[in-house]
Amino acid sequence: MVELNDTKQFLPMTREEMTRRGWDRADVILITGDAYVDHPSFGVALIGRWLEKLGHRVAILAQPDWRSVDPFRSLGAPRLFWGITSGCIDSRLNDYASMGNRRQADVYSPGGATGLRPARPLLTYAARARQAYPDVPIVLGGLEASLRRLVHYDYICDKMMRSVLIDAKADLLVFGMGELAVAEIARRLDCGEAVVSMTNIPGTAYKVVRNVGVPPDAVRLPSLTQQNEDRRQVMTAFEQYRLLARPGCQPVVQDQDPGVIVVMPPARPLTGEELDDLYDLPFTRRWHPRYDSEGGIAALEPVTSSITTHRGCYGGCSFCSIYFHQGKEITSRSIPSLLAEADRIAADSRFRGTISDIGGPTANMYGTRCAADGPCSRISCVYPSLCSSLNLDFGPLLEMMEAFVRWKGQGPRRHVYVASGIRHDLALQSSEYLDMLVKHFVGGHLKVAPEHYCDRVLGLMGKPTFESFRQFEARFDEACRKAGREYYLVPYFISAHPGCTLDDAVKLTEYLVRRNWRPRQVQDFVPVPLTRSTAMYVSGQDAQGQTIHIPSGRNEKRLQAALLQYYRDANAKILTQYLRTTDHAGLLKQMQRIWADNRRKKK
Repeated sequence: MVELNDTKQFLPMTREEMTRRGWDRADVILITGDAYVDHPSFGVALIGRWLEKLGHRVAILAQPDWRSVDPFRSLGAPRLFWGITSGCIDSRLNDYASMGNRRQADVYSPGGATGLRPARPLLTYAARARQAYPDVPIVLGGLEASLRRLVHYDYICDKMMRSVLIDAKADLLVFGMGELAVAEIARRLDCGEAVVSMTNIPGTAYKVVRNVGVPPDAVRLPSLTQQNEDRRQVMTAFEQYRLLARPGCQPVVQDQDPGVIVVMPPARPLTGEELDDLYDLPFTRRWHPRYDSEGGIAALEPVTSSITTHRGCYGGCSFCSIYFHQGKEITSRSIPSLLAEADRIAADSRFRGTISDIGGPTANMYGTRCAADGPCSRISCVYPSLCSSLNLDFGPLLEMMEAFVRWKGQGPRRHVYVASGIRHDLALQSSEYLDMLVKHFVGGHLKVAPEHYCDRVLGLMGKPTFESFRQFEARFDEACRKAGREYYLVPYFISAHPGCTLDDAVKLTEYLVRRNWRPRQVQDFVPVPLTRSTAMYVSGQDAQGQTIHIPSGRNEKRLQAALLQYYRDANAKILTQYLRTTDHAGLLKQMQRIWADNRRKKK
């Protein structure tokens, strides 16, 4: 049995834990497809603690057995609403690799066990919650709900799908980071307002009932039927919506065939003070003790001692959905708040001297901001060129880094690293930043993401030219010499991105072979919802309507991925077969020498 002292610091997961708090029922029950980890990197913990701070009683129903309604009745009916999320990442990505193969482990489940969540958690959990207590409102949230708020492409089914709000038969959907929308929903339900009347909350989507509830200024997006009949409409819908996916814009309406939804403008970002308050909440930074005997939760290990410095990213990469989830406006935490969190981590008995990461979606965007007044139609502030309104004052970032340098000196053998990615093109704007990064915050390797070698492909990705990476590499080497360090770059590349031909892939491989670079972490392109790259993949065209090559077949995707990891013996057969049929005999000979050398080393 779990002792009281082990669980009282966590949000309750059982009737017994609720009783220990003197509760007869919870105000909100959060259902999640992940195990419960009380760490600010896990959305359920973040929203749960936020609602708790606002005075609500919050309980967690983690990975309930969906095969029966009984687990959904185990905590009783929530007084206000069910909050349902599939977990920290999209359930399709969690269950399937890019080639459609089932993953062999689930890092968000105890001991890496698979099979503890249904195939489409939002739909299944909502159905069971409705069956358990038909009159309790159901609110969807989390990353999957956020990205699947509209008609979207599902790469496992290989077809266009309705909004999950319609398929789950839920009452509301919260998208984005969610704190403000969830707080408003809870407040209004607590005041006795009916959920069907909540049609004006930023950061939410709702169903239209008998054509009542469509705002007069709403912009109509191409429907499910229109996108199915003409896949070019997928790109049209994306480009229309990206212009409206900012706070203060018009709502959008979309026919789901059947059903109609309205998606309100995003909620405003939290202020810096609100973000400080959020991360100052009493997270234990541990998995719930019930998982101690089940192998723990692997997803916690890399982030246990990490610190989030800010939210938002204005990079606008075509394959990334942060623009539609966190937004492109940067909200930075204060330095005292960051140091206070570092002190809490250092005071934990498990602390071994290392803060594994201080960063955000892009680590070197901390403290930067847009200096313009009014709306902006750019999806990226840095591509194809730096926006003149972007205030790239590195002063706040350098001040924050200097504060952590001093913090390291306050305890024996303390280390602080930047493990989250940086924008190498932004890093070129400040020599002082790169010098400090290399001298104090690199642990032998620095992650960077050139993504590709061919500028045409990089343009489709919304990334800077490869020349900017060459310049960064030279500047990084210079910073290492100045600091007396021997550090290395760990470059990330994407294979089979829309528009990338086999000739493009070979050019990248030739570059890697010349440099003797052997990428270990390669991302095969996955068409996740609400990205421009996915709109390209489905429509077969770029944002300007020009037809592009789509590497969609399994064989070509495997080949492009193998070209990036050319040095692996397992790729010898597929690469030999391809390169023998093309004019790349020299490249094949180089690879054959590498494979032969691998065999000698094994002997």
